[in-house]
Amino acid sequence: AVVSTQSKGTEAKNQEIDDLTEMMMRCLENADVEDFIGLCAKCKENIIGHENGCKALGALYHVNCFVCQKCRDPLVKKPFYHTDGLTYCEKDYLDTLEKCDVCEEHIKERILRAVDKQYHPECFKCTDCGNCLDGVPFTLDAENNVLCVQCYNKKFAYTCKACNELIVSEDGAETYRIIAMDKDFHVACYKCEVCDTKFTNDEGKGCYPHDDRLLCHTHYKEAVAQ
Repeated sequence: AVVSTQSKGTEAKNQEIDDLTEMMMRCLENADVEDFIGLCAKCKENIIGHENGCKALGALYHVNCFVCQKCRDPLVKKPFYHTDGLTYCEKDYLDTLEKCDVCEEHIKERILRAVDKQYHPECFKCTDCGNCLDGVPFTLDAENNVLCVQCYNKKFAYTCKACNELIVSEDGAETYRIIAMDKDFHVACYKCEVCDTKFTNDEGKGCYPHDDRLLCHTHYKEAVAQ
């Protein structure tokens, strides 16, 4: 038979109401019992005497019933964590958490995953400048060091011989560079140094190097004639 999610939810709600009703009835039945303080939310048995009970997570428990899910140590008057319906002492809760690849401390709150590792967001930094890379574009070098885009460009991008600026991508667009006279140039900087005419592949419109300068055909002839 196929049971809808809504039907399962309704059944669970009805069971919760039935359990609460039964607990209330039992509390009423035991109201005259000396030192009766309630029913244990775990074992459902009477809690007799305040020294034998404790209140946690909005419910009452026997002291010996409110224990760590893993090591079974009592949790009364100790820090504890409740997650996925289970209660842990601080040590065992921390053992369920992943550790940051940088500081090797447990990650108690938001976890950042990158390059198949896990980090505290504040620990995920550029290897060179130390700036936090949480939510920031980054890349890896050949040795898998994490670098911000700016540091990566400073280390590995080519410098245009004409303008002395780095030849880098803008807005994620593909980057092109032109090599002439064993030097690197932006596409926009690859032009005659005299008249700024851009070089093309058309006949007579290309680059004519002379004395370590990029010249168009017209100014190349003038330079040679001098």
